[in-house]
Amino acid sequence: MDCLEFRRRLLIDPFCKDEDLTDHEAHCHDCAGFARDLRAQEMRMRAVLREAVPPEGLAERVQLAARFEQNASVRRRWWYAAAASVLMMVGVSMLSIWNTSLERSDIALAQSVINHIEDEAHHLREAQPVSDGRLKWVFKRFGAELAANIGPVNFAAECLMRKKNGVHLVLPGEKGPITVFFMPGELATSPIAVNAGRFQGEIVPTDWGSIAVVGEQGEAVSGKGERLAAAVRWPASGLAGRSNVLGRGQTLGPVVAAEQ
Repeated sequence: MDCLEFRRRLLIDPFCKDEDLTDHEAHCHDCAGFARDLRAQEMRMRAVLREAVPPEGLAERVQLAARFEQNASVRRRWWYAAAASVLMMVGVSMLSIWNTSLERSDIALAQSVINHIEDEAHHLREAQPVSDGRLKWVFKRFGAELAANIGPVNFAAECLMRKKNGVHLVLPGEKGPITVFFMPGELATSPIAVNAGRFQGEIVPTDWGSIAVVGEQGEAVSGKGERLAAAVRWPASGLAGRSNVLGRGQTLGPVVAAEQ
């Protein structure tokens, strides 16, 4: 055992009778002196502690203070519990209001899509294919660009969705015409189901707004919104650059040469 280890262990218990400590102390003059001084200090400290007399009534005061602290701790726990309950109720209420607001917003958007389709049901009967030039020109008005072929389109126009203009398409489907709305600024946190009467579909969220894809009951539209979103490069700014606003049912006028 070296001197450092001897002194470390002796500081823990100056009167330790461990054989290794005793042997080292017997053969090390410096550590033996250190041990004697340390034991002398320990004995003096113990004597002082034995002679110390606590002030009269100290024990009672300590017990009284402990009772006060215990009562205060109970009151604090009760207050914390009450405050936590109030905060939890407020949080639940706010969450409920927030969720209800989201649900109402989703319902309002889905109903708006149905209303738009029904108000402009005559577009569902469009059968004349739209030229690629016309289709590209409609998207170009929003700074958007077709990056892939989206298949045949029977109707394409700029149209007012709810608060902002967007793109209104009608595509041929298996069960009948499929309506597609590109709706800038209509942000949704998750897909929204659309199901009303003869129509079914979904509203798919995007970085710039959302895309509604709605067909006749039984039409397979799942995944079509995502494919359309991938096929069109839409500017993140949405309609920031659009100044002319159309009313519901109003579409673009005669197509100029640029769209051919």
